[in-house]
Amino acid sequence: MNKIIAWVFILSFSSLLLSCGGDEDVPVQETTTKKVDTNLPEPAAEQIDEPEDIAPPVPSKEEVKVPDPNGVYLPSGESKNGKPVYANADGFTMWYNGSAWRITDRTGGGNLIASGKADINEEWSKGGKVRHYPDDQYAKDALFRLAVAYQGSQDNKNAARLFKQFIREFPEDKNVAASYLSLGDIVLSEVKPDEQPTYEQFSEARKNYALVRESTQDISLISDATFNEGGVLERAAENPEGVIDFYFTFDKDKNDALSLGEFNAIGLKGAKPFSEYDLSGDKSLDFGEIAELAIMFSYAELETLYRMYNEKFASTAGARISEATQKIGFACEKQGRPSEMLTMYFEDIKKFGNDPSRVGVDGILAKYTEKYNQYETLYGKTLDLLEKIQNPEEVISFTFRNRKGIEDTITGTVKEILNDRRKLLPYLASEYKGMDQDIYREVAKLKGAIYVNPTYTSKFKGYHTKYKKLNDSFPTDLSPAKAYARLLTEAIDAGSKSLELRMRAGLASVGSKAGGSYNPERRDFPAASPGVLVWMAKTMLAQNSTEDAIAAMDQLLQIYGSNGGDFLFDANFILGQANEKNRDYQAAAVSYENALTNSSWHPLANTARMRLGTTLFEVAAISKDSSYLDKASSSFKEVRADSDAGLDERAESAFMMGECKRAQKDYAGAAFLFLETTLNFAGSLKWTPKSYEKAITCYEQAGASDQVSRVEKQYMDWQRKFLK
Repeated sequence: MNKIIAWVFILSFSSLLLSCGGDEDVPVQETTTKKVDTNLPEPAAEQIDEPEDIAPPVPSKEEVKVPDPNGVYLPSGESKNGKPVYANADGFTMWYNGSAWRITDRTGGGNLIASGKADINEEWSKGGKVRHYPDDQYAKDALFRLAVAYQGSQDNKNAARLFKQFIREFPEDKNVAASYLSLGDIVLSEVKPDEQPTYEQFSEARKNYALVRESTQDISLISDATFNEGGVLERAAENPEGVIDFYFTFDKDKNDALSLGEFNAIGLKGAKPFSEYDLSGDKSLDFGEIAELAIMFSYAELETLYRMYNEKFASTAGARISEATQKIGFACEKQGRPSEMLTMYFEDIKKFGNDPSRVGVDGILAKYTEKYNQYETLYGKTLDLLEKIQNPEEVISFTFRNRKGIEDTITGTVKEILNDRRKLLPYLASEYKGMDQDIYREVAKLKGAIYVNPTYTSKFKGYHTKYKKLNDSFPTDLSPAKAYARLLTEAIDAGSKSLELRMRAGLASVGSKAGGSYNPERRDFPAASPGVLVWMAKTMLAQNSTEDAIAAMDQLLQIYGSNGGDFLFDANFILGQANEKNRDYQAAAVSYENALTNSSWHPLANTARMRLGTTLFEVAAISKDSSYLDKASSSFKEVRADSDAGLDERAESAFMMGECKRAQKDYAGAAFLFLETTLNFAGSLKWTPKSYEKAITCYEQAGASDQVSRVEKQYMDWQRKFLK
């Protein structure tokens, strides 16, 4: 038996019907109706072969599953006996048979689920009643709010139906743009975690985001739509299968290839010349080359999207210009134009650096320093090795640490070292970290064959020419140390305090002394951007000015609490550190929890989890409340389970889980966790010995002498294996 609570939306005649249903159970019966010839006139009410009341179900050996009519009923566009037909997302329709309303699984007949009177507002079967809003104003508001509610509860099917209905019924309403935004989000939220979106899904999401920008002037909604669409394109680049499947009839199992003619026929917007993708030079594109083409297509679209945003909204208050610039730079980098990215970033820093509210500038500053160093190393190291390969008789000498931990020096010609794998691998590992990894692997694989095989010799000459060009065009005058020092002088002369502070923070990050002997002061807080406040707090904390560091982070949270981005994690993390220094472990734990609330993916998230566990451990010791130990153990467990965390970090977290059990005097449970640490993280030379020792102590406290001797033997075996 089933209670009927069928949510109904009827968006006509100034009436919004929200539910039909009752508190009593309603049986379900299969009914047989006459087939209606759609070419004939509608039959009169008395011709419909259905009972006025729902009859008891036909007995069956198997229990009949009662259909659930619950759902949102919207006009289907059909009519029956002069009344609209309404449908929900589950295939049920609500229609008028000429004398009463029916909910069935087929308009005009089918299985009867519920029935009502001639007036839809009267009682339905078993005493159900309709509740409704009185006019269109409430109908519009209710429809939009219910769509949002469905989206929030992840009922995307109904949410999409309601948003689309809202757009159809109220095309001029201010919430139409928000509806399009939600429809864009819903498309990809329907993709299962183990699946990749199709090109059609990408396109549908992008279409809705574009409609947001067309239907509103609200910069907040426009920005959300643009950055959400950017996320779609990044996802397409990371998983190009959808683009490949749509544009290419390519069967990698049959080794099909794409010819120049087929490439030109496709006409990909933003694509580079065919030769740029034909890496093998065989006049056709294989699967790997097509994948590269699909990826580059998505990044070209990404660049275009954000450039259009910046061009159109550069002067609009509230526009996220610097964030968009960072995305343009990212797209340029992915398309092989990192020098253009760096130049663009520096121009943005100069243009907006004196506005502390431009949080995106701080993000660009951090990215600028990171990317400059990365490409300076990549080009410099790669070119250095390639130049040495072009001079085989050059004598080189290098020092490395061998497997026994002893420093060893090797001297010889380039050719001699390339011919000896025992010398080549240490040479590459010690001298060329950060170089082009593909070339690194080729050198390690080919060794002296580079000089024997003419094809290899020619190939490495080509590499040398390529990297000579890249290195020569790299903007050395924009190195962070030089560029920041230059901007600092300009900022001081112009009285641009916010830019000055940003440049001081930037110079400190690259270890340059060009910033002078400036020490952060509270009086400069108002001119400081979020990134600068974080730098100030770290500096103050290092100088044991704990209260000043706390004041800096309080300022950040107070002013930038809604748009501080990653800096909100930094603020809460530093507050946790400051409270730890003050031995206020309860406050420190709260700060670490706040840091992790919205930034569980942050690079320092596991560090925050470890500190959270440690502070909760301290709170338990002070308060004698063992519940804090359970919370601490849960935090440590998250780190232990993270396969991306470092060996020692995971080993320490496992060790601390044992400590939590030991603090609860559960010695057997603690010993088990300590031994589990020795098994799972045997390579940790710091935490494995401690775990063996703690396990032995726990068994001694538990009076399990037989276990003590067993673990002592295991410990000795471990020492012989790992501490040679």
